[in-house]
Amino acid sequence: MMLRSSVHPHDLPLFSEDLDLLSQVLDKVCDERGLARTTPEAERIGAVIIQLYRQGVKDGGKLADLAKTYL
Repeated sequence: MMLRSSVHPHDLPLFSEDLDLLSQVLDKVCDERGLARTTPEAERIGAVIIQLYRQGVKDGGKLADLAKTYL
């Protein structure tokens, strides 16, 4: 009997280079929207960016563009 283990992207850890990219994208979106990173809206944008990244969107520009569509 074989055990199947499916690892989903949302289960994988984020490494420092991942977090650097995500932080840069969040900074860019917040700057363009005039938001402080400590606002609830910025936190929601950050969550969307992480979700998109875990779904396979790895390009910073595309992440920023997609995150803006959720605003």
